[in-house]
Amino acid sequence: MTYMTAQEIADAAVRLKLKVMPQTKRGVQERIKALEWDKTHHCKPRPGSIGGGGLEYHISLLPDTMQAALQAELSREIVIADQQVRKAKEIAKREALSTNALTARQREVMNARSAILSAIEVHQISNGMSQRQSIQHFLADPSLFDISGSMIVRANDRATAKASLSRSTIYEWFKLRDGRGVVALAPLPTKEKQEIPSWFWQFFRFYAQPQKPCLTDALNNYHKALPAHIMPPNYDQVRRLMARLGNVEKHRGREGHLTLKSRQAYVMRSTADLLPTCVYTADGKTFDAEIAHPIHGQPFRPEITSIVDVATRRCVGFSFGLAENTIGVVDALRHACEQNGICAIFYVDRGPGFKNDVLDNQLTGITERLGITKLHSLPQNSQARGIIERFNGSVWNPLSKEFDTYIGADMDRQARQRSFKETRRDMKQIGTSRRLPSWQEFIIACKNAVASYNAKPHAALPDGMSPDQYWQYHVSTGFETVPVLEAESNDLFRPYVKRRTRRALIEFLTNSYFHLALEEFDGDDVLVGYDIHDATKVWVREIDWKSGEELMGRLICVAIFAGNEERYIPLTMERAAIEKRAASRARRLNDHLAEVEAELSPGRFLEASSMPVIDLEPMPVPVSNVTAISDHQPVLAPEAIDVPRRKTFATDEELAAWALENPENLTVNQVRVLRQCLQRQTAIDLFRLSGIDVDALRNLIRAAA
Repeated sequence: MTYMTAQEIADAAVRLKLKVMPQTKRGVQERIKALEWDKTHHCKPRPGSIGGGGLEYHISLLPDTMQAALQAELSREIVIADQQVRKAKEIAKREALSTNALTARQREVMNARSAILSAIEVHQISNGMSQRQSIQHFLADPSLFDISGSMIVRANDRATAKASLSRSTIYEWFKLRDGRGVVALAPLPTKEKQEIPSWFWQFFRFYAQPQKPCLTDALNNYHKALPAHIMPPNYDQVRRLMARLGNVEKHRGREGHLTLKSRQAYVMRSTADLLPTCVYTADGKTFDAEIAHPIHGQPFRPEITSIVDVATRRCVGFSFGLAENTIGVVDALRHACEQNGICAIFYVDRGPGFKNDVLDNQLTGITERLGITKLHSLPQNSQARGIIERFNGSVWNPLSKEFDTYIGADMDRQARQRSFKETRRDMKQIGTSRRLPSWQEFIIACKNAVASYNAKPHAALPDGMSPDQYWQYHVSTGFETVPVLEAESNDLFRPYVKRRTRRALIEFLTNSYFHLALEEFDGDDVLVGYDIHDATKVWVREIDWKSGEELMGRLICVAIFAGNEERYIPLTMERAAIEKRAASRARRLNDHLAEVEAELSPGRFLEASSMPVIDLEPMPVPVSNVTAISDHQPVLAPEAIDVPRRKTFATDEELAAWALENPENLTVNQVRVLRQCLQRQTAIDLFRLSGIDVDALRNLIRAAA
């Protein structure tokens, strides 16, 4: 401020308590008029004034005393402003300090001391005092500095609550702060952190056990293992050292690496930069509800193989099977690639359904022929495939709860047992159960669940879009899939195996396939492609060599099933897998039956040896068919009574037809025979071919039961 108006000069005289200038505007104007300041070149119109009046005067016209006072006031304001800026920067630096270096107590003491020093400096500048004078004022009355007694107690950092400070202490704080910064105001640790003694890690071996012993039991076991001349540690020593361990370290050894992994840091994977079909991830899941088997109708839990596009979270393919095997994975991959395009990366686990020769072989593998890079997650690392795991939990788990045969962990135990008993009783009596969903009902429900998931908003996608919407968004911005041409579809997804030709014949799955074009390849290795659902023909290709590597060559022919010694109808790959599974199951049942019979053998032997020996005399031969009860009432012997003969049937079909016409004449034995027939699929098929209403027969047997 270099120019002042008459009003500002009067206000300054009042503020600075100076009598060298009048303290009213009128008095200043009269002094200006008397000294003729308005006629000098140190006078100018006030900015913004219109017309006459409104002048302001340079401060050099003021008396020297007032000039000095104004200069001191201006300097003080500048220093105060600078101090406020420095204080703000200091506070920001203090907040930015790492909390690893200071404990809560150290940080609290440092903040209290810094606040006291700042208050003393502000008072010093505001009142134009020296540091010594400001400190004396603070010691005389800290309340004038807005410093409470509790803050002084915290700044003292004493065991006793002493709310007073000495001048030397405050000087020492200033010296520490100005020399090494605000952090120097924090008190030194009262006790240095000592290293953990070596004996503790010997004790920790007794504590870090998967049985999870308590601290007392582990300490007792450690005491027993110590030599007699060594003084053992006590419980408090061990407890204090255990408290110094981190939450991960103290559980190491007591928990497996998978459980321990849930306590450790992890890396979030971003999919924002991915496009559709860049990465497909797949997994198999056993359905948590029982379904009627498509072949024999018995209750079982199907295996679902799902494929999800990582970028859009869209389910692009799925398949159903009896177990997670190569057939289901190939079928799911075929469905995904045909409907939504070939992926660049196929990210799966290391299960046998995903790690096999059908997918991985460099010559015949499906991923090799499609140009797909297959990646496997690390063993026991399902967190890395969280997208497909969440899909299973969002789609298949809720769907399984919609069925009465749900047997998941959330199902009530009594309800699960009741459902199990009812379905088994119905299957035993009539060969089916109303509770058990059919295979077709299960497939329709799965398709609807997937369609609902793809159309539902997803929290991980931008703007809460659904997987279908996000896929269409990429398509609208120019994204194009790598399609599977119709002419290539069958051949690309057809598994191939290497076989050797013999006299124009190829043996595969005990089937013989013949074509005249194979005569020229007698004794050569060829590639045989097959359809997992159709065994009537196979596709035969040459094997080409390039740079020492085997490559798939041209198509030689389509060989037709010709017959073999094993069967009169061709055996499909799918049927071969089913028969292998059934044979293994039968073998296990036979082994179990042999074990049961072996357990019963000693009992039968003991019973036989303990039975009394009875001397049976020959029975007299009856002389006549008449048994005399009295002289007047002769009665025929039982063998002489004319009993009506039981009705017999040549086939089960005749019995079933007669039962539908004569339900009131059914015997218990006939009901039992018909119930057993309804439990066999072959018998049911014969009934239907014979024109028998199977549903009516089931209702009849159910009513008779």
